Amino acid sequence: MRASEFRREYDGACLQMRMSYCPAAHLFLFLVQWTDCNLAGALGLLRILIYKVYADGTTTMSTHERKASIREFYAVIYPSLAQLHEGINEVEDRKQKAICIERYRRREEDHKRVISEIDDNIEEECGICMEINNKVVLPTCSHAMCIKCYRDWRSRSQSCPFCRDSLKRVNSADLWIYTDNRDIVDMATVRRENLRRLFMYIDKLPTVIPESVFEVYDSHVK
Repeated sequence: MRASEFRREYDGACLQMRMSYCPAAHLFLFLVQWTDCNLAGALGLLRILIYKVYADGTTTMSTHERKASIREFYAVIYPSLAQLHEGINEVEDRKQKAICIERYRRREEDHKRVISEIDDNIEEECGICMEINNKVVLPTCSHAMCIKCYRDWRSRSQSCPFCRDSLKRVNSADLWIYTDNRDIVDMATVRRENLRRLFMYIDKLPTVIPESVFEVYDSHVK
């Protein structure tokens, strides 16, 4: 998993990171040489330096490099990158689920149901308890029911309540979640929003060189 895989849309910038000791750490290195990064991080001697790399290869390393503590890295930055990476795989998972849902809908259409607002309400109802709840779809036969009825039925039987197809090899993790157009989320939009939030968080981190230094320098140049 690399941060360079995720570029910001409007300027093509991605994040790069490197581990660094703060200047005062060198005075204490001889005391902590026998320890790992945990102690150095707890003492605030170890930090993660973050800078941006643009599409043309230029960086902000020498001007606006920012620093994060080990705690900030593992609490916010690393989970955010992991979520972005999982989002890529989730897009493929959603495509496969969409295919399964479409297959289920085609089977329903084969039964020549009349498409109307009443039928839509009936379709949302669980075929066992007749209540409108979130439904799961059996992967073997594509029949659907609410999760409560599935658990109750599965505790008493090893076959589908509608067609008696065997469920012996079906685990809870194998179930499909029945969705309609209102439930489908554009994963590309979610990914863009997560990436935007990560960049906003990075931009709020303190810079390695205080920005006031650059402001004073600019005033002298002018």
